[in-house]
Amino acid sequence: MRRTLPLSITIAAALAVALGGPATARRVSPGNDLSWGKAGVSLEDYWVDSATCGHQAAAVDLTGTAPAKTLVLASRQLDNWTDFESVQQALRLAAPEVQWDRAAKIMQRELETCLAQRGYVKFKLTREQARQLRKLEIGSLERRKYLYSLASDPAVLQAQALRDS
Repeated sequence: MRRTLPLSITIAAALAVALGGPATARRVSPGNDLSWGKAGVSLEDYWVDSATCGHQAAAVDLTGTAPAKTLVLASRQLDNWTDFESVQQALRLAAPEVQWDRAAKIMQRELETCLAQRGYVKFKLTREQARQLRKLEIGSLERRKYLYSLASDPAVLQAQALRDS
């Protein structure tokens, strides 16, 4: 038996795609001046661990979480929309940006737990390190190698590790 999706689910899916792009992906990160490292880790292990934990965080099932429930409720309200004002009200009540931030926090916890279980510690970049990092294009090999040079350096980790990670 073939089922069709209500328009509200289509709209919600479109919102998810629109809000789930690269800008939203940046919500799950250590922060502008934070990173994770493990003294003496090889470049290969650093990249594999990073990718593995990133994928694990991205795969978190958000079903049943508060942000998901809120968006589902808004979707149901959209099923009954009669005019543009009703749609705006449902979106205002759902506050999709707020829900994405809440979902990102859940994924962030998963990412950090995975890294910590693999022996990584969170550390704060110095002002100079953060300035240098900002010069490097996000996602570039040069940036990744720079972060690795800091993340694998025992002296950096000893001096800059955050003790609550």
